[in-house]
Amino acid sequence: MIAPFDIWSPIFRAPFSGDVTQEITPRLFSPEIKGNAIIEHKIQTEVASYGKQLGKVLEALKLLSDKTGVALPEIDRLITEIEEVKSDTKDALRTDAENALARLKRADHAAWTQLTQQP
Repeated sequence: MIAPFDIWSPIFRAPFSGDVTQEITPRLFSPEIKGNAIIEHKIQTEVASYGKQLGKVLEALKLLSDKTGVALPEIDRLITEIEEVKSDTKDALRTDAENALARLKRADHAAWTQLTQQP
């Protein structure tokens, strides 16, 4: 049975009801790409993600700032905010893992024992 508004569901979405992630990947043969998209893709997938690359740039800027005494408050703020997000994410992952282990213990005690008794 089709509800009256089903035809509109692909168009209108509530916040976080659809895709909330976006992959930033160079598309082959795109006129928007400057340089070689194949090389960019290989670097991102085989060497380092954009986040890892930018992290290294931020580390270098922080080191230069510290060594030269030149204040870079926007960079410092950015680094702090990134570290907060990483910390919050790790805390959330740990909580999710603890909850999953508690559910496993209730549902399959033998499997829980096997996982938690590992060296």
